[in-house]
Amino acid sequence: MPQPRNAGPAGRRRRMARAVLALCALAACGLWLALRQTGGEPPGPPGFAQQPVPVAVAPATLAPLQQDLHALGTITPLARADLRSQVDGELLRLHFAEGQAVAAGQLLAELDARPFRAALAAAEGELARTQALLDNAEADLRRYETLARQDAVAGRQLDAARAEARRYRAQRQRDQARVDEARRQLSHTRIVAPYAGRVGLRRVDAGNHVRAADAEGLVTLVQTSPISAVFSLPETRLDALRRAWARGAAPRVQAWDADERRLLAEGELEALDNRIETATGTVRLRARFANADESLFPNQFVNIRLILSRPDPALSIPSAAVQYGADGAFVFVIGADRRAMRRDLALGPARAGRVAVESGLEPAERVVVEGIDRLQDGREVLVVEQQG
Repeated sequence: MPQPRNAGPAGRRRRMARAVLALCALAACGLWLALRQTGGEPPGPPGFAQQPVPVAVAPATLAPLQQDLHALGTITPLARADLRSQVDGELLRLHFAEGQAVAAGQLLAELDARPFRAALAAAEGELARTQALLDNAEADLRRYETLARQDAVAGRQLDAARAEARRYRAQRQRDQARVDEARRQLSHTRIVAPYAGRVGLRRVDAGNHVRAADAEGLVTLVQTSPISAVFSLPETRLDALRRAWARGAAPRVQAWDADERRLLAEGELEALDNRIETATGTVRLRARFANADESLFPNQFVNIRLILSRPDPALSIPSAAVQYGADGAFVFVIGADRRAMRRDLALGPARAGRVAVESGLEPAERVVVEGIDRLQDGREVLVVEQQG
């Protein structure tokens, strides 16, 4: 009976050899993976692991560095008014188009003024009557005073003449107040814009009877130029903000669109709230924009960039050079011997791809910005690019 092909001592030796080779291959793969995870180099030709690592470097520079604070803001008119009638009457005419820009003092609506003119005329007539009676009483008083100096009239008659003149003076004052009130009521039949702005959609049409007690009013007027943005910042930023404001000029504020791709307007910080919101740990601020082109619209959401200037030069490096480990931020510094040295840093504010360094670096020291993933402390490097 024929024997199996792998039977016998020779077959067992072949199987054992294959198993040893497989174990060696697994061990080699494990060693290679371990070296990869620890940042080492896999085995290769002699001297391969000591090849310099190509890197790009940039110097630490000492120059003014601005700080940007980011927030989400809402465009808010500096002034808003619901224009409503102050008197009851028929609405005769509207002198605006919906959405129209209006000037301060521009006539917007007229009410039927005839009842108010009649009331004014009646009040003026009563005032004229009282004035005539007062003139007659004062003339009598002057005559009695003349006779009293000649001892030709009784003192009781002189006192009565004086009292009559005082009564008509008081009546004239009361009638003058009625005339002023009637004139004020008449002026309310013409509704004008209290300031320049833009009106919204009308709520009442001409021909309707309107009342002073109506809650909605005729139309809403908002001031659009200038305009403001209200936003909030964390209380941890308050100290830096107040220091920047104390230097003199108000900090600049930029309003960007929702995607932060287009600058809509640039203005300045106008006001800081007087308290911190305890529920959110934030403080509210208001920025003012000229908005001459009306690129900002009331109740629009915008991205706010508050720019805080630092007058003193700050040491800064590219943000791409900074790495983070268990002990915090660090960089690789290239010395004169062309070897990488790990350096722990204390960082400050960042802006436009650069970050301020509070401690850990000196001006002009070179830090690695590309090729960091293959570096170790003391590893020799080859500088292939020097960035500004």
